Amino acid sequence: MSTDPAMVPPAQAGSSRVMRPRRAEDYDPQGLGLPKPPGFIRTFFRRNPWIIDAVLMGVFYYASIGSVVASSSQVPLPATLVSALLSLGTTAAILFRRFIPRILAAVSCALMVAVFPGNTGSSVGGIALVIALYALAVYRSARSAWLWTIIGTAAATLGAVVGGLLDVAVLLVAFFGYGMIFVIATLIGITVGNRARYMDALLARAAQLARERDAQAQLATASERARIAREMHDIVAHSLTVMIALADGATRAATSDPGRAMDAMGHVSEIGRTSLTDMRRVLGVLTEASGDQPAGGSSAAVPLAPQPTFDELRPLVDSYRAAGLPITLTVSGAVHDDSVAQLTVFRVVQEALTNALRYARTPSRVEAVVDFTTPGLTEVTVRDDGLAQAASGSAGGSVGGAAGGAAGGSAGAAAMSASMGSGRGLIGMRERVALYGGTVEAGPVEPRGWRVHARIPSAAPQPTTSPSHPESPAT
Repeated sequence: MSTDPAMVPPAQAGSSRVMRPRRAEDYDPQGLGLPKPPGFIRTFFRRNPWIIDAVLMGVFYYASIGSVVASSSQVPLPATLVSALLSLGTTAAILFRRFIPRILAAVSCALMVAVFPGNTGSSVGGIALVIALYALAVYRSARSAWLWTIIGTAAATLGAVVGGLLDVAVLLVAFFGYGMIFVIATLIGITVGNRARYMDALLARAAQLARERDAQAQLATASERARIAREMHDIVAHSLTVMIALADGATRAATSDPGRAMDAMGHVSEIGRTSLTDMRRVLGVLTEASGDQPAGGSSAAVPLAPQPTFDELRPLVDSYRAAGLPITLTVSGAVHDDSVAQLTVFRVVQEALTNALRYARTPSRVEAVVDFTTPGLTEVTVRDDGLAQAASGSAGGSVGGAAGGAAGGSAGAAAMSASMGSGRGLIGMRERVALYGGTVEAGPVEPRGWRVHARIPSAAPQPTTSPSHPESPAT
C-alpha cells in the first residue's frame, strides 16, 4: 500500500488545492481501498470541471452582452462602453471562478453599480455575484463568502441609488431581494464546501493512520529483528566460544592426556548439537512467520521449545567450567516465578561468562552471583580477575573476562590468540535488560579484572527466601 506523504492533500480550509475537482481515481491516491464515488453524472463533471465553467461563461456572456445592447439606446455611450468592458471582464472571471473568486466578486459588484439604471441589465451583475459567492464559500472560506455577501448587497442597493431609483420601496426591494438571493447562494456554497473539506480531512486522516500503521509495522519488524539478532548472538557467539576453547584445550592435551582430550571433544560435540537444535528452532520460527515451508516438510520437523529458565543456569555454568573457567556460582534467595526475569538472568550470565572466556588471560577466579533477596528485583554480578585483552568496538571500553585454558585450564591457554569482538554482546545485554526497566554496568575493576552488574526488575512476587547456595569451581 502506498502511503507517500507527498501524495496526501493538505486538508486546510480556504485552500483552492483542497477543493479543486479531481478525477475519480484521484479519490484514493493513497490506496486506502475507498469505493468509487457514486453517480455517473457527478463523476463525469468532477472529471471535466471545465465543461461547467464553459457553460456558465457562455450563458453569462450572452446575457450580459444582450443586456448591454438592450440598454445602449437609453444609456450614454461612455456608460455603455464601461458596461461592456465590465461584462467581458466578468465573463472571463467566471471561467476561472475556482481560482480567483474574489476578483469575480469584485467585478460583479462593480457591474451591478454600473449597469443598474432600472433596465434589464440590473440582474446581470447579481447573477455573476451569485456565482462568485458560491465559489468563495466552496473554494475559499465561509468568512470570505459572508463578507462579500454584505458587500454585494450594499453594491446592489447603491446601484439602485445611482440609477435614480430613490423610492424607499424600491430600495427595500433591492436590499432585501438581492440580499436574500446572495444569502441563499452563500449558504449553499458553505454546505457544499464544508462537506468537501470534511471529506478531504477524513481522507487525510485515513492516510495519516495508514502511515502510522506502516510505521508501527516497521518498528515492530525492527524490534523483532533485534530480538532475533540477540538470540542468534546467544546461540552462535556463546556456543562457538566454548567450543573453540574446548577444541584448543583438547588439541594441547591430545598427546599428554588423551583421556582429557577425548572428554573435551565430547563436550564440543554435545554443545554443537545443542546449538544446532537451537539454530534450527530460530530458523523454523522465521520460516513459519514468512509462510515459507521446505518442500515436503512441515512445521513439525522443527519442534519448538520454551526459552531457557533459571534451572538451566547450572548446566550452563558447568559447560564453561568444562572449558576451563574457574567459576563460583552463588545464588541468594529463592528464584522468582517471573519467567521473563529468569530468561534475562540466564542471558546476562551467559554473555558475561562468554566475555570472560574470550577476553581475559589467566584468571584465577570467576564469580557469578545471583541475588533474589530484594523483593521485585534480581541482581546479577559476574566478576573475574583476569588480565583484560583489547576488544575492538566493544561498548564501554575493552571487554574483560577469562579467556582461560580449555580442558582443565592447561598452561598453554595463556597463549591463546586474542579474540576480537564487535561489542554487540554488551549492547544486546543492555537492550535486553532495558526492555524490563533494568540497568547494566560493565567495566574494569582494580587491581585487575572485569565486572558486570545487572539490576533486573521482576513483576512476580518473591517467594520465601532461602540461604545462599554457593558452588565451588571445578578442579
